[in-house]
Formats: sequence, C-alpha cells, structure tokens
Amino acid sequence: MKIEFGWSLDGASWADGGPRLGPRGLVRLLQARLGLTRPEVEPAVRVAQYQRRIAAADHPWLRASFAADPWATASTVLSWRDAAVTAGARLEPTEGAPDRIAALCAVENAGPDLAPGAADDLRELVDALADEVTWPLGIDSLLCHEDPSSLPGLWPRLLQLLEASGVTLERPGAAEQAVRPELVLVEAEDEWTAAETAARLLAGRDGAPLQLLAGADTVILDQELHRRGLPAVGVADSAAHRTALQILPLYLSLAVAPVDVQQLAAFLDLRVLDVPEDGRDQVGLVPSRARHVLLDALAQEPGTGGTAWQQAMAALEADDELSASGLEMVRALSALVISPLAPEDLTPARVREVTAPLGTRLRALGQGDPSLTRASTHLQVLLEVLEEFEPTRVLRERELAQIVASAGGRAGSPFARPEATSRWRTCSRPAQLLPVGGDVLWWGADRDDAATGIAWDTAEAEALTRLGARILPPARLAALDTDAGLRGLHGAERIVVVRTRRRAEEPTAPHALLAHLAAGRAAPGQGVADVLEDLTFSPAETLGAEGFALAGARREVTVPAPSRIAPLPSDLTRVVAPAPHLLPARLSYSQAEDLLGCRQKWTYKNGLQIRAASVASVPTGNRMIGTLVHAVVEQLVGSGERTPSAARIREEIETQVPRLASELLLPGREVELAGLRERAVRSLLEFFDRLGAAGLVITSVESRFEEPLVLHLQRGDVTVPFIGYRDVDAEDGEGRPTVIDLKWTYAARKYPELFETGEALQLAAYAHSLHEEGTDVGYFLLSQGEFVSANPALDPHGRPTLDIEDLWSRGTAGMTEALDEIGAGRVDARSGQILLDAGQDLATPRSDAAKTYASAREAARAQGSLVVDARCDYCEFSLLCGMRGDVS
Repeated sequence: MKIEFGWSLDGASWADGGPRLGPRGLVRLLQARLGLTRPEVEPAVRVAQYQRRIAAADHPWLRASFAADPWATASTVLSWRDAAVTAGARLEPTEGAPDRIAALCAVENAGPDLAPGAADDLRELVDALADEVTWPLGIDSLLCHEDPSSLPGLWPRLLQLLEASGVTLERPGAAEQAVRPELVLVEAEDEWTAAETAARLLAGRDGAPLQLLAGADTVILDQELHRRGLPAVGVADSAAHRTALQILPLYLSLAVAPVDVQQLAAFLDLRVLDVPEDGRDQVGLVPSRARHVLLDALAQEPGTGGTAWQQAMAALEADDELSASGLEMVRALSALVISPLAPEDLTPARVREVTAPLGTRLRALGQGDPSLTRASTHLQVLLEVLEEFEPTRVLRERELAQIVASAGGRAGSPFARPEATSRWRTCSRPAQLLPVGGDVLWWGADRDDAATGIAWDTAEAEALTRLGARILPPARLAALDTDAGLRGLHGAERIVVVRTRRRAEEPTAPHALLAHLAAGRAAPGQGVADVLEDLTFSPAETLGAEGFALAGARREVTVPAPSRIAPLPSDLTRVVAPAPHLLPARLSYSQAEDLLGCRQKWTYKNGLQIRAASVASVPTGNRMIGTLVHAVVEQLVGSGERTPSAARIREEIETQVPRLASELLLPGREVELAGLRERAVRSLLEFFDRLGAAGLVITSVESRFEEPLVLHLQRGDVTVPFIGYRDVDAEDGEGRPTVIDLKWTYAARKYPELFETGEALQLAAYAHSLHEEGTDVGYFLLSQGEFVSANPALDPHGRPTLDIEDLWSRGTAGMTEALDEIGAGRVDARSGQILLDAGQDLATPRSDAAKTYASAREAARAQGSLVVDARCDYCEFSLLCGMRGDVS
C-alpha cells in the first residue's frame, strides 16, 4: 500500500493512488495494523479522571485555581499534559523544573488511572515500533509532503522507525512541484450575493470537473445550487448548540431550585421528531396530550405545584389515551419541578436519579433517529463522567453546567448532507486539494485564526526537552500549515475565490494564504493589498449584455422587474363573504374590548381561533405580578383577616411566589423580588385600611358570574352568556354593594381617565351583573396603592359617579354593531384606522398616539358610542391587519 501523508491532510478523501492521511489518520491505521486499537474514551471522561488526579496530587501551583474552578482547571491542565506527551516528554519529576512543568509531572505520577488519549496513542506506537516489531505493516511506501525532520514532537522518530521497519519514505518529485496558478477574486457585500455568483459559476461551466474548496459552510450556496437544479455541496460546521445537545441542559435546568417557569414551558413545548403525534403536533419529549394541558396550567399560574398544575396532573392521570411511557415522563417531570434539588443536594447520585426518566423516554422515542440517538449519547457520557466522582460529592451548579457542556461536545448540522455529483470534488482545507491542475473554486476564503498549540516559554521548553520532548517554535508550527496550504493551491491552474465582506453580521478578512499568493505577483514596490485589489471583481462586474461570465463559465440571466415595498394601506377594513356563523359562544369583558376596539382582532382570535402558541402565553411581567397579588388578596380575605398586618401580607406573598411567579426566585432577581414585595405590602396595607375606614366589608373575592346577554342583531336576537370574575365584592353597613377591580399597572393615568370620562366598561359590566341599584364601583391600582372611585372615603379626588346603565347600554350597542358588521363580511380594525387617519402608525411615539385616541374617544362620546384603544403596538395580529405592512 502506498500512503500519502501530510501534516494537514486529516479529513482528506482518498485519491486515485490510495489513502491520503494526516497525523491522526496515520496513527489509527498503524494502531489497526499493530493490534493496538482500543475503545475511545470521551474527552469529558478523561477530564473527570484527571480532575481526580489533580486532587490526589494537591500540587501547590494548582491548588488555588483548582479550588475555585475544578473542572476548567482540570480541562486546561489536561490539554497541557497531552501537548507535552505528544511532543515526546516523559513526565517524570525533576529538580529545578518550572512551576507548570513540575505540576504536570506531579499530577502525572499521582493516584487514579487516566484513560489514554491521542497523545498516548502516538507514544504507544513509537514504543511498540522501537521494540523491533516484526509484524508486517502492509505499507510499501509513505509519500511525505513535509520533510520528516521539520515535524514536531515524536513524529520524526515515528517516521524513522517506519523506515527501519521497511517502509520507504518518499518526497514529492520535481515533476510534482506546483506552478503559480491564475488568481481571480470575487468579493461580495453579503453572503447571498456571493452564493448567487458561485452558483452561476458552477452552473455555467463546461469541460473538466473542478475542485470546490469549501472554506465556510455552504447552506446559502446550497440553496442557490438547488434553484439551478444542481446538487448541494453540504458543508456545515458542527456546533454545540444543536437541538440534540440542548435537551439535557434544558432538562437539568429544571432539576435545581429555583425552577425557571419559562424554561419549563420551553421543555414542555420542545418537539424532537418531525412526525405528527395523534395526527396533530410533532412528537415531543412530553406527549402532545399532556403538553397542552400543562402549558394551559402554566398560563393560569406561572409557577409549579399550585392548584392549576395539580388539577392538570389529575386530569392526565385519568386520561386513558395517554401512553404508559408518556405518563411516566409526565409524572417524573412533575415530581422534578415540584420538588427540585436544593443546591446542597446536587450530587452525582441524585443527578443520575433525576435523569433516569429522561434516558428512558429518549430510548423509547429515538429508535434510529440520529438526533435523539445523539441526545441519548450526551446523557450516557454525562453518566460516565459522574461515575468518576464520589456519589455523595456536592457539585456546584456551574461545575455541572461545565460537565454537561463538555459531555455534549459538538453535533453535526442537519444541513451537512452532501449530494453526489461528478461536476466537482469537495474539500474543506487548501492542503487537501489534489495536484491535478484545472480550476479550484474557493468558497469563503476568510481568515482562519487557528490555534498553533500550547505556548511554552523558554524555560518550560528547555525543561520539556530534557524530558525527551521536541518543541518547535510557534512560527515553525504555523509554517507547516501555511506551506501545506500553498502546496495544495499551487497544484491548480486557476483559483477562483468567491468571498463576502460580511458573514453572520460580522466583518471578515481575506485568508492569509491569499496574501502569499498575491506576494508572488507583486511588482517591485507594490504592496500585497494593492495586488489583491487589482485582482478583485464585484459580482456586478460578472454580468454583461450577454449574461454572466466568469473564469470561462457563461450563463444567461434575466433581470426581474424591480420589487417595490407596498405602502401601508390607507383603509384596514377587510371586505369578505358574509359570515353570519361568526358568533360568540360566550362573551367576556376581554372579548367585548376586542369587539369595540378592533373587530379584526376579535375575528382572528375568537371567530377563527387563531392563537399564539401555548408556550408564548405563560404570563410574565405585569400580567404575572397582577395574578400574584390578586391571589394574595384572595388568600388574605379567605383567612378571615379584615386588616392583615404587614408581616402577614409579606408571609402570604412568600407563599404564593413559587406557585404564581416562580421566575422571581431565579438568581439575579433578588432585588426585583424585594422591591415588588415591599411595594405590594405597602399597597395592600393601604387597600385594607381604606376599605375599613370607609366602612366597607369584603364579602367575596374572585366571584364568578354568568348572565344572559341579549344582542339585537340584524339577523335576529341572539342570547349569549356574559361571564367573568369580579375581583372584590364589598358592602357598607347598610348593605349597599361595591365592586372593586384590582389592577397592577405602571400606567398611572389610564384607569383614572377611563373612570372620569365614563368609559370604564369593565366596571359597568361587573356592576350590571349584580342587578342592584346604587352599586358603587372603582379600581384599586396595586402598583400605586391608590383607589379610583367616586366614593370620597376611598378616593379624595372628587371623581364623578359612573353612570353604569348608560355605559353598559353603549357597550352592548357597540358589540351589537360590531357583530352585525362581521356577519355582513365587513371587518374593520378600528384602533389602527384611527392612527392611520391621523397620519400616524406603529412608529408614532406612544404619547402622541394617546392624544389621538383621546380625541377619538371624545368624538365618540358626543355620538353616544365608545372607542377602545386596542394597543396595536402590542397586538399579535398587526401583521395580518396591515399595520405592520402588506405581506399578501
């Protein structure tokens, strides 16, 4: 067998003459020939083993770093150790060695075993060949791209031993030395333009196949090739953020207190197989039937272990259609988030325990699926790492995160799927090019700042040399890669470089080898940058009257008509076929607000049931805090306390936070939680004190009502139930009722203005449900600790009494009119139209938009109707209605 060996050939495909191998490839081949192969040990497992060695050695130079960050220290020191062994050093303690070398030697001779790595494989081969092995290697000759004496570490010795074993070492002959190729550079502003140019070149070529040097991922290039009926190159980098490697970290983030409810929602919503489950959603780790039930529970109570969560779990336990494996996963997840591990309980034994259900679920789903197999492997490697630790050792959360990241490594991209073709041969590094002449298309020739290995100072290099190492200066190591790349490029007749000035929103720089190629073309006194500029074309220069032409490739092109961004529509109204069937099965205040503010919003959300994904509906921010404080009031009133103390309010807030606002318990949010708690305490003290001073006694909280509402539509009368919950019902000493609606908002003027202008429709709806004359109503602003009411004992601002019957009458008239228009097929977007009619849009400052709506409300009041601001700036349907542009 004749083997071609080069320092930068790892990963190269075979040539016609035989295998082309780099250092790692040659080591593996020789291991197989000498019977020295062994199962590979994951790098993370070796780090864990080395961590135990460092602990056993307890060297003073490593002690402080190891105490602060054991995993990172072990990983770094192991990389130094492997570099020293690769260089040929035998790490035995020696007098007068520099601190780093002394520490490496001490750890090398300490306690627990360390599984061999690539560095040990090379040392083992050298030792085996030095013992005069008579076993036939089956290698006739080795064509070395580099002079063996120029290589670092044990490599000159290995090649010398191979020669002594009967392998002929050859060097490329004079006929194989390359000539200077023609160089053409095309530089685009963005990757899309560059991809279009490269695809045209590949599609327009005739004659011999070329070599395609893919120096960057080809995802966008592959799209352009497919547009022209050509196969994909399929080069895409592996990465640590692939979906398969996110499953375990996401799951473990739920295992340690406090639980991030948004992460829990993300895990519930995670889909892992691109196949439907029960004919509906894609398969997830949590079954589809359970996913929606639990997400709905989180939408009600954004925490874990509360009433909504327990009711959801009870419903799932009673669901006969839920698979046994799926139910087990749901049970395990529920137990995990209700009783997460405390930081002091984060031990290897407990981590193995809590991840067992995940492993079972992955194996059940992942039969033959590459991504789930990769996720299962990730978990298995983590368990192997944990086996290296004492079962009761407490892991730091940061250390566990480091271990999980190291155990995952990198996963391949789903776009790394090359398609067969005879049009070109693909490689990823210049050194891998075959010296066959012809053309080379170099895609993405960007600067590659590759590391040149571990840097040793002079004293360390001398100490390692005394221990048997062969240390090359960093410049000579870099020269090996540079020479290999130039050797590959010089084997072509013409190199066409297509690159982009920006990639992934970051500026790029040309590959360093381009400077070397340009230097050979420079005239006396001419700089490399000037040469490259003279050789560079823009993509526009490749287009002429006869179409595309570049480096002998020609292709006809057509120029499409310029596209124009459509202006915002002046009328947002949609006129469609009559839809008398679009009637509410029931109405609530939120639906009434949509019907009055934006009929399109009601139609999309309620009529057509278009909703945001359940994971997006988990409350956060003001909505979450409002739910929390509502629940605190409900519990305080339910306990029978008319004037609870600050301590009692604070205690109830602490009780409800894990159930209703668990994200406030996350690290880094302590100040936010403390501020919220004190603000809520002050506010609720004012709430109960004012009620008591006004002689009002709370009779109920969160009172559900359901009243028949008759709508006199043009198509006939329709009766629908109007439902809702009154936050607080109270009455005075004479039995007169008062309804208080609790609001957590930082918009301090919104609700006072609604009350004063007689447009507080929510209060009118709640009061109307009591069917009692003289019902008083008001808001309590929880964030500000203020009442908004006409009762001077609650609110001293002298606000007018709200005309409930008139307001309710105007509200029902507006709802009736809206449903008539929707049924007739004329659906407007009233809030957005008000802005457009005033020459405003979503970019208008909120203060200016508020003035526009205030003018519209005043005009509507004069006509006996209502205007509701539907907040188009927050609306999830603003793209459908046209406020964010016309995408039709």
